[in-house]
Amino acid sequence: MKKILKGLFVVSLLVLFSATADAAGMIKDYHAYRIKNQNIRTVVPVVDNILSREVEVKKLAGNAYYATYDDGHYYMKFYPALHDTDVYIVTDEEYDKDDNDVTQFFKSQNYTFETLEDKEAYKEYKFDFIDYARSGALDGLFTLPDGLKPLKKGMSKINDKLSKGNEKTSAIPYSEDTDPIDLTCIDSQEFYNTDADVTVTVNEYRLKNKENKYVHAFEYIVKNNSNNDIKVEKVYSERLAALKDITTSTFVDMDRLDVADTLAVPLAVATGGLSFGFTVANNVRLAMVVKEATRFSHSLPENYDLKANSVMRILCLKFKDDPQPLQFTVNKNGQTYQFTY
Repeated sequence: MKKILKGLFVVSLLVLFSATADAAGMIKDYHAYRIKNQNIRTVVPVVDNILSREVEVKKLAGNAYYATYDDGHYYMKFYPALHDTDVYIVTDEEYDKDDNDVTQFFKSQNYTFETLEDKEAYKEYKFDFIDYARSGALDGLFTLPDGLKPLKKGMSKINDKLSKGNEKTSAIPYSEDTDPIDLTCIDSQEFYNTDADVTVTVNEYRLKNKENKYVHAFEYIVKNNSNNDIKVEKVYSERLAALKDITTSTFVDMDRLDVADTLAVPLAVATGGLSFGFTVANNVRLAMVVKEATRFSHSLPENYDLKANSVMRILCLKFKDDPQPLQFTVNKNGQTYQFTY
């Protein structure tokens, strides 16, 4: 019986691939590099300066660029990789990965670079591109449509109804978290407010589970540099991701949907539902997501007493498509100060 099922599964995949081969062939290559020892905030201005002179190049949001040369189309996006910078490229033309315009640019700037070997980063960048391309923003560079969009919308609505009133998805009160963070830090910035004499370090992390497609984890380390106590009256953001948002988004994007979503057609239809037997149970995956995301889903602090020369830590989740800063209102010696990072 197992051999029969396996045979049907393979045959279904072959049919599926043959039916979509022409469309998938529109994109010739996905590739990524890592520029070593160059932070993204030093690389992007150089790229902007050079590409601003190219009429074929269009600057997109989020350190991304889109170019059309004759019949070829190129998408390129720069990502922070802490002290390094990642460059993700998609094209519908075949090109030499070792010797092309991008590698020549690296060499002209004396950048040390390598092919990206970080699989988690590579998967994230590819998802970002597919999601963006499906919006229709890249005229001429085609990717397959989201064949599961109706299913995702329907399941999302159901999960929204189920999560309403559920205490597990409600806001969790703020509490000090001092445990180490076992995640990949992809970016770090330090800010200083002279009036309050406060240093704020903002660290951005890549999560390990499926919610990483939609959100990143952030750590704010707030240090009171003065010899006087400070009251952090309020910390606020226009938009943060709550646990409810994470569970809803991830519930409709488990492994059984991942495969079909990558191929852009309902795999369950092509396989007669057999693909459902080859995945991790939803409740197990969702439990993994909740366990990881809960730590970063606490409410923001209010009226927190930050002692002289001490540190407080704030953990939160931000949507990747719209990462909003935190706004601080602090009181020092009866004087109120506000700053945003």
